[in-house]
Amino acid sequence: MKNKSLEKEAIEKHCLECWDDDKEKVLNCPYNKCPLWKFRLKEDKKGEKN
Repeated sequence: MKNKSLEKEAIEKHCLECWDDDKEKVLNCPYNKCPLWKFRLKEDKKGEKN
């Protein structure tokens, strides 16, 4: 499971860098052609957003 965690961290970091560390902008990202778009800031199983 560690690899999944590292992948998730890398995707989140990329998206946040793209949007100047603004999570709200990442959540509303209009660039759905980005290969990482569907993986951005997903909710945890606990229902908490990352």
